[in-house]
Amino acid sequence: MDENVTVDRSYYIDKCVKPVIDEIWKQRPIAGTKGVKLLHDNARAHIGNDVLNYLKQEGVYVIPHPPYSPDLAPCDYWLNDYIKRNLTDQTNSKSLLKTVFRIVENIPQW
Repeated sequence: MDENVTVDRSYYIDKCVKPVIDEIWKQRPIAGTKGVKLLHDNARAHIGNDVLNYLKQEGVYVIPHPPYSPDLAPCDYWLNDYIKRNLTDQTNSKSLLKTVFRIVENIPQW
């Protein structure tokens, strides 16, 4: 990114989102953006109507991000990925819940 450049909605669309969408279409020429979900924070450049309309037009589902809360900060997102990497197929919701609890209880403490 160039120095002294403000990341506004136009910059975010042109320099951040469009290149990612283009790359998705290159890698998935048939499916394209079908099933693609985007989670980003509530920064002004991310939540502008033109940004959200562009993403909707491209078929990208934007996962709603809650307002900032000390209980859910981006540094905590590693946990979702950690659970997903350690999770095996489960036959029902009860076994899934039990397995997730086991995974969380076995996280090494540093």
